[in-house]
Amino acid sequence: MTNTPSRQLLDASSSRHDAIVIGAGLSGLTAAAFLAQAGARVLVCEQAGQIGGLFNSFRRGGYLFDGGIKAVENSAVMMPMLAQLGLLERVQLRRSPIALVTAGEVQPILGFADVEVYFRSLEALYPGEETGLRRVLADARAVYELLDAALCFPIPFFAPVGSFPEAQKTWFQRNGAALTRLPRAAALMRAELRPYLRQHLRSPGLVNLLSQLFPDGTSVFFGLGYFRMFLDYYYPRGGIQAIPAALADAVTGWGGEIRVNAHVEEVLLQGREACGVRLATGEELASGYVIAASDLRQALTRLIPPDTVPPRFERKLTRAEVSHSVFNLFLGVDLPVERLNLAGCQHIFYAPDLEGISEADRVARADYFAHVPQEISIPCLHQPDLAPPGKTGLVVSAMTSWQFDGGWEREPSAYAALKERCTRELIASLERFIPGLAQHIELCFTATPHTVASLTANTQGAIMGWSYHRGRSLPRGNFLQMRSSVLTPVPRLLTAGHWSFSPGGSPVAVLTGKVAAEHVLKHGTDR
Repeated sequence: MTNTPSRQLLDASSSRHDAIVIGAGLSGLTAAAFLAQAGARVLVCEQAGQIGGLFNSFRRGGYLFDGGIKAVENSAVMMPMLAQLGLLERVQLRRSPIALVTAGEVQPILGFADVEVYFRSLEALYPGEETGLRRVLADARAVYELLDAALCFPIPFFAPVGSFPEAQKTWFQRNGAALTRLPRAAALMRAELRPYLRQHLRSPGLVNLLSQLFPDGTSVFFGLGYFRMFLDYYYPRGGIQAIPAALADAVTGWGGEIRVNAHVEEVLLQGREACGVRLATGEELASGYVIAASDLRQALTRLIPPDTVPPRFERKLTRAEVSHSVFNLFLGVDLPVERLNLAGCQHIFYAPDLEGISEADRVARADYFAHVPQEISIPCLHQPDLAPPGKTGLVVSAMTSWQFDGGWEREPSAYAALKERCTRELIASLERFIPGLAQHIELCFTATPHTVASLTANTQGAIMGWSYHRGRSLPRGNFLQMRSSVLTPVPRLLTAGHWSFSPGGSPVAVLTGKVAAEHVLKHGTDR
């Protein structure tokens, strides 16, 4: 990528933009930053009052809290992207150590030896499951070793010009042996985690324990792969918001524009091609391309005229299920972090019991939040000034469904009662690990799936795009087809982010944002 604009981009006398990006989340800002760096005239329209989407942080009562993503996976994507944009030193990513808490025991995961220790503890907790656990551990090792190599593979999107062939050759020399794991890994990519675990394990509680951290429909490869991905978590100085803030500054520094509270009401068409947007204020803005770094279903069913999308694709789009949502509990605690038994790990996955959560429980179990596993983030463990002296801020997250207990959309008093009940159950559950916690809480508030939907405009407050169930999702091709995943049935209307490719997540958001920008720069905007 160079700073020289494509010859096909608009000349300086034109009043329209080369590209308008809908959404200032990670993917939208990534696309905009690469476009602006190359000299394109880009406008980002964000419907919320702040940038970042699920990458956001805020302060309250002297505590910093992260409102969406709690840590970032590098995945050989995040750091190269920031480096290519000249932002890596500014963001200052630091490792975010992970620990699993089961039966009250804290097990940091800092290498595969820790995974083996964890599985031995499961053998003790679930007598008679030794054979099955060792089979699962063997597959976890195969996935771990393959990912260990894959996570240092030089991605062409982010390799310096001319460096990829040599970097690829070096990678094969150092990591070629890991490719022997591919046949087994391919089989594990096709199978779902829960059915696979049921084949090897008899205890429903153990099956739940090993699968409940992941969305329903997760593949075996994805689920077991997280034992390696846990080592790839990072946290930026100043909180998660530091990443979108750096990207936004890059966009505007290279001449791009970002508007917040700018709700796109319609994608304008010239013939059947996208040619701009109309805002809720009535303002119309022309562009060579529109990039919907937002909910793809909404973009293709609400923002363009009826019958624009081919009926077959529209049926798939309408029927596809979206991913899970999340309930976030934000706590300010008048205890120093050393008193919380966290083993120095900024990121904790806490299992309250050995019974675990089934798929059906996510919708129908009345006391779900008393048993659901909790993802706990402690920002001040990375940076002490992210909490008042001698105190600790905790972000406690629990996966949930939009349909839980009849749904999160309800009249105000019922909604408040549901929030209060979930909050009470989560705190009581966490007290099994941190006794007496409730007596030290000085700040407590929540964000529900309804909050997420309002902030991001994502259908049903989805936080990972489409469902992880293959048969219920929107197929967008395999990893090798990611370049085409940013295309939509509407010419010059591109998509980027976790709605453009499944499984979603921050690495996919970065990759598709970069691919969408490259498409605009390669094909230009002349009509």
